[in-house]
Amino acid sequence: MEAIIVFGIIVLVALTIVRTGTLALQRTGLSREASSFQAQSAFMGVGFTTKESESVVNHPLRRRIVRLLMWGGYSGIAVSVSTIVGGIGSSEGSVMRFMGMLLITSGVLLSLWQLPQVRAASDRLISRLVSSLPDLRVIDFEELLEFDRGYTVAHLYVDRNRWMTAKSLRELRLADEGVLVLNIQRSSGAVIGTPEAKTVLEAGDRILTYGRHECLESLRNRPADPRGDEERARSVEEQKELQASELAAEEKLAHTPPLAPDEDSAPD
Repeated sequence: MEAIIVFGIIVLVALTIVRTGTLALQRTGLSREASSFQAQSAFMGVGFTTKESESVVNHPLRRRIVRLLMWGGYSGIAVSVSTIVGGIGSSEGSVMRFMGMLLITSGVLLSLWQLPQVRAASDRLISRLVSSLPDLRVIDFEELLEFDRGYTVAHLYVDRNRWMTAKSLRELRLADEGVLVLNIQRSSGAVIGTPEAKTVLEAGDRILTYGRHECLESLRNRPADPRGDEERARSVEEQKELQASELAAEEKLAHTPPLAPDEDSAPD
């Protein structure tokens, strides 16, 4: 009986590790499906030659996450095998009965893990853990599209107790900071391709944004308290100054006379 309990704990730990790896990979820019597939593949030690696999191998942070998943998988296999062998040796009944109990235990735990209530609660706890990791950046500037003058397109995650959470786009007025919301992916997987002003951001949302690097970083960490409002006010002022300088540069360029053609290069 002790071996069955230990095996059940191992299964729960394995499920938690894979789910943690999935959420961590998601926060580096991979889609939900690709993150889940790559996390399971790494944990089970199975290699696949896919475009997503190449994006993992070529990304330092994703490589680190996958390496940890592989170590966890190898350790889990070793502990599971030793537990099963020890359980078979100490079992008083038949080996087939013992193996059957292991299969039933695994099936029950997997079924419970897939329940919406259990999945939502575990995702909340694991998301807090992943968010607290200092080396895990939510914005992946290396792979997402980058533009001139410090502007970029990047994904942001709406975490709990953050400035953007539970507010509509009309309330946030992100355009005042030079930020555009291109689409929103809910935690359920549903995608809002054309967000409206009345659309409310919820915890767990993944939003595709366009704006300045510094502003997007500020939005990612902006707290839901007066400090967050102060950060927004500073960001709005910075955007106004930037727009003023860009307008001045444009007007200067418009009033600059065109260069006269070089006499030496003029046609005869």
